[in-house]
Amino acid sequence: MQPVVLFDLDGLLIDSEPIWDAAKREVFGPLGLHLTTEMQAATRGMRQRDMVAYWFDRATFQADPDDVEQQIVAAVCRRLREGVAVKPGAGHAVATCARASRAMAVVSSSPESVIRHALASTGLDRFFDAVFSAEDDEYGKPHPGAYLRAAAALGASPGECVVIEDSLNGVLAGVSAQMTVVAVPEAADRYDPRFAIANLVLDSLEHLDTSVLGAAVSRDAAVDPSLLCIGTDRARGRKWPEA
Repeated sequence: MQPVVLFDLDGLLIDSEPIWDAAKREVFGPLGLHLTTEMQAATRGMRQRDMVAYWFDRATFQADPDDVEQQIVAAVCRRLREGVAVKPGAGHAVATCARASRAMAVVSSSPESVIRHALASTGLDRFFDAVFSAEDDEYGKPHPGAYLRAAAALGASPGECVVIEDSLNGVLAGVSAQMTVVAVPEAADRYDPRFAIANLVLDSLEHLDTSVLGAAVSRDAAVDPSLLCIGTDRARGRKWPEA
């Protein structure tokens, strides 16, 4: 079976998390909220609307939430125009999946304008059949709505889809959608045991190849425990053989 592959964007394909973090600090700082690295991590993978609501629920601001959200998105777009780096292995992973899948899409919490600008600026846009933003959905990730909507638009059942995510919220969304999920956590999150809910955990997109995709979608086959973490044996610090 050729799967439909659904990629997240920020922090997975492009190194945009520092851009989003800087934009949030720029906007929230003058309001009296100084976001630490740990505070930024708490909202990773959320839509900007949900992220703003999260902090408005926890602090008192003399500001309008919609205006704050728009300022953050504008600051991100300004930084993206200055350039954004792709994550290690992103080009390899996207090209590999393009050969092994029947359709590919980006499913992101970012506004569609940000998604399209980022893909065009990196040249990755040529690989994707569609983009889907959770911006206007009733709920964002970890709700599975955006992934289910993408699957329906591409004519696929959830069981035919492979989700590739870097954040826990995104992994939860893919699992809730009953799709096969490949997690590629950031280095700081690599040992978080909660990522074990994913079907596969990779240290880097550089490890994603057609054999890994095949293992991910072969749900009826016995699961090889070594496939639960490809790249590093987290318990012993030992390298697995390359897939």
